[in-house]
Amino acid sequence: MTSPNTHTNPGNQNRVISYHKIRRAVGLIGMLLPFSLWLLNTIINESGILYNTFWITFTKTYQPNGNLKDSISHFYYATVGELFTGALCAVALFLFCYRGYSKPTSGKYHYVPGDNFMCNFAAIMALLVVIFPTSSEPISDNFRAFVSSKNTGYIHYVAAVLFFLTLAIISFVNFRRTKDPKKFGKMQSHPIYKTCALIMVACMVLLLVIFVISSKDKSITWPDDYNVTYWLETVMLLAFGVSWVVKGEIDQQVMDKNYFGNGIEEKA
Repeated sequence: MTSPNTHTNPGNQNRVISYHKIRRAVGLIGMLLPFSLWLLNTIINESGILYNTFWITFTKTYQPNGNLKDSISHFYYATVGELFTGALCAVALFLFCYRGYSKPTSGKYHYVPGDNFMCNFAAIMALLVVIFPTSSEPISDNFRAFVSSKNTGYIHYVAAVLFFLTLAIISFVNFRRTKDPKKFGKMQSHPIYKTCALIMVACMVLLLVIFVISSKDKSITWPDDYNVTYWLETVMLLAFGVSWVVKGEIDQQVMDKNYFGNGIEEKA
């Protein structure tokens, strides 16, 4: 039986540490993004910095219309649009760089692809969310020169759903794989990943139900009145972030015992 040894191969050990740091970075960006967008947009709007011609010149006076937006994606059209796109591009970059563990040959959910494929797919979806902004009714405080068409919006919605769904699968399946396939989901930290995944899926289902109901009955306005989409997306990002931060911390602690054998059967 052979397995890699972190002590005899410092290069590989450094690579593992880098993967753990990537996990924590991705998780922290996810958790901080919704609050950072809201906070920074509030500071810019309330400080009046956009009325100062020393900083910026408008053909018309900019009139902000609420600091909190209907959804996280709607911040693309706000003063913090670059923060939104930059954060998602950073997440995509980290996901592309992340390799993680390979697909196991047996065990529960062994047919689910390995970390590399899943993270690359999630990264592509994150980029599509940026490239194809959400569609919207006319925005009175649009910081851009346009609002995406419904066709662009459909691509955005599909990419966003696939992004969160992929992250949920990574948390539910990939993060709960172990060196011994029989111990899938039985480690102390595994209930955390499972819970985070279920929270993400539950929020997506709830968003779908709200969308269907509000589409059929136009008199229902409370989802927009209370920014329900924003808050459910925030919960999903928090769950996603917690899962990735915890995974990074746990694997860092047990690095010597769980090095790249996670979910892979050793070969003689």
